Amino acid sequence: MVFSCITRNVFTVVPFLVLLSITPLSSSFSPTDKVTIGVLAQLCAKPPIYDHFCAGWLAPDPETFNLDISGLVDLVLQKTQLFAYKNLAMMKGLVRTINDPTLKAPYTTCVTGYESAIKAIEGAQTFASSKSYKLASQAASKSFDSISSCEAGLKGRKNVPAYIPQRNLLYGRMCTVDSVFSSVLSS
Repeated sequence: MVFSCITRNVFTVVPFLVLLSITPLSSSFSPTDKVTIGVLAQLCAKPPIYDHFCAGWLAPDPETFNLDISGLVDLVLQKTQLFAYKNLAMMKGLVRTINDPTLKAPYTTCVTGYESAIKAIEGAQTFASSKSYKLASQAASKSFDSISSCEAGLKGRKNVPAYIPQRNLLYGRMCTVDSVFSSVLSS
C-alpha cells in the first residue's frame, strides 16, 4: 500500500519535473495569472527553491490549478501554517513525554521557535491578503528564521528521532516557497 502511494505520487510528479526542465522562465507575474503546469514550473524553478520539493508538494494538489497566483500564495501560506501547527503540537508532546533530560531544553526551544514561526506566518498571510507581497515575503523568511534555534539545538544529537530534523527541513522548504512566491508578486 505504501509502495503504491509512493509510485503514484512519483509518476504524478515526474512529467511535471520534465516540463520544469524545458519551460522557459518568465520574469514577470501578475497576481491574477492563472496557475498552470507551466506557471507552477516557472515558480518552482526560482532560486533558492528546491524545485523537486515544490513540485512534489503542489502539483498533486488539485486545488493548485484552480487558482490564480495570488490564490496560490494564500494556499502555500495556509499549508505552511498548518504544518507549523502540527510541528508545534509534536514538539509540545515531546516536551511533556520526554524521558531524556538532555532533550528537554532543546525541545522547549523548538516549542518557542514554532510559536514565533506561527506568528510570523500568520503575519505573512495578513500581508498577502492585503496584497503587500514584499512584506509577506519578509514575514515568511522570518518564520523560517524562527526555527533556526530549534535546528541548532538538535544538530549533532544522536538521541533525536530522525523525523524531527526532517520535519524542520520540510518546514524550511515551505517557508522558502512562501517567501519566493510572495516576492515574485512584489516586483
